[in-house]
Amino acid sequence: MSYMDRDFVTKEERDRRKKEGVTETKAARTINMPISYWALLDQIKSKLGKKNTNQTIMFLIIDAGQELGLES
Repeated sequence: MSYMDRDFVTKEERDRRKKEGVTETKAARTINMPISYWALLDQIKSKLGKKNTNQTIMFLIIDAGQELGLES
């Protein structure tokens, strides 16, 4: 049931995006790390009060980018 899939895009919307030159970014959704890194990530998530691992990773990426002067 495509109408229940939050990632579903209608044909009309795909055509509109093509016309405007908007492309979708595709990324792998699998991260392979040793269990000790996952445990540390879980501790960071708890300490920061983030809801899930995705929010924690996004926060850490932005934080690292700001620290390196890449993100304002």
